Amino acid sequence: MNRTPLHHMVRIRRTDDLTFVRAGIMDEIIVNANQLENSPDSTATALRQTTLPFTVDPVLYRFQLPQWWRNEKGKSKRNYARLGAAYVKDTNIQITAGPLVETVPNDDEWCILAANVLGYQRSRLLQMPTQLDLLNEDHGRELHPVRLVAPALVAVSATEDRINRLLVEASAGAAAAPIAVPMIVPLDRLQDARERDRVLATVPTDGISSYFLWTPGVTEELLLSDREIFDAVLCLIGTLADRGIPVGHLHGNYVIAALHDLGVSAVVHHLGWIDKGEPVEQQRGGLRSCQTYVPGVRHCVRFEQANSLGRTLDADAYAERYCECAFCAGSFSAGEHPLDLLLEDQYVPFEDGRGRRTPTGRAVALNTWHYLLSRRLEMQAFSNLPAVDVIDRDMERAAALAGSRDTSRLRRLATQLHSA
Repeated sequence: MNRTPLHHMVRIRRTDDLTFVRAGIMDEIIVNANQLENSPDSTATALRQTTLPFTVDPVLYRFQLPQWWRNEKGKSKRNYARLGAAYVKDTNIQITAGPLVETVPNDDEWCILAANVLGYQRSRLLQMPTQLDLLNEDHGRELHPVRLVAPALVAVSATEDRINRLLVEASAGAAAAPIAVPMIVPLDRLQDARERDRVLATVPTDGISSYFLWTPGVTEELLLSDREIFDAVLCLIGTLADRGIPVGHLHGNYVIAALHDLGVSAVVHHLGWIDKGEPVEQQRGGLRSCQTYVPGVRHCVRFEQANSLGRTLDADAYAERYCECAFCAGSFSAGEHPLDLLLEDQYVPFEDGRGRRTPTGRAVALNTWHYLLSRRLEMQAFSNLPAVDVIDRDMERAAALAGSRDTSRLRRLATQLHSA
């Protein structure tokens, strides 16, 4: 059984996320290239101020469909225009003219694009000037990514499979070193055994340092309620791991971390605590819903339910049943119940006379810390113990906090792991 620690990576999607970059509560940062173009100065400064290794996700798939890079007025977003220009340097590709598969004229141009993407990862942050402090001789580290990532498209069909293989081979040649390879498998192909085999057959092994799987639209609830989908994800992970190459998940969660003993070496997650299965479709912003992550049951619940679960618990019972993260423990030490902070909300009126409640800005920031610290504890647990032991312990905790109604999810997961 593999007891190699589970590698914990946190995705930076927006400038506000940089606030939460801290050594000790993550192992590595992965920065979306569109965010890097959106805020290069802030990103470079945050990376220089930490010892954490980092990776740049090229997010080439964002150019597959115009709705990713165009705003509501149909114009190209400026950060995507800059990113696209870097990717198609010295080519005839009009990257924002339409869907990417239709705008790249031939294989040679795909290969140049792949080399440009690798060059972008290597050099973009090195181009940022250091803010020199004349009183401090240490001007920060040079910003070299710890790994290079091949560009990839969502594997919609055999067309994308062929292009993805071409991109991987061209990237490996340009890198002159092993590279990380994303595999983005949509739900319809995930559910079809023959299509899964076709995807796997086109993913090379030579020159690969790691695979990173992403199954868009597959929520934790779907993994736990649909055994065929769970087995399909496990099939992809197991087949890749059997090649002797580490396998990570680009949008992981508690269930994915529980697959550590079955082949998952690394888990990437962003700082949003509500599980949406990370679809590939563009997600529009809006008011946040009043939900919080409850480690005691390993999923999000509404503020009202969280209040009923944890409000009456003293510091010791709260840590034993609800949450033991440093934020919650620190709140009790400061004489304040953590739920007073995590569940703080406000009413926002709409122009039509209606309205809704949403977390305050302070609650959003504190829920992010609470979620990140809780995820870290989960990653450490799955690193140190067999998954079935971790889940058995968590079932006892959930039963003590919420009764039998909140143990069924964990019981299903334990059953699926036992029979895997």
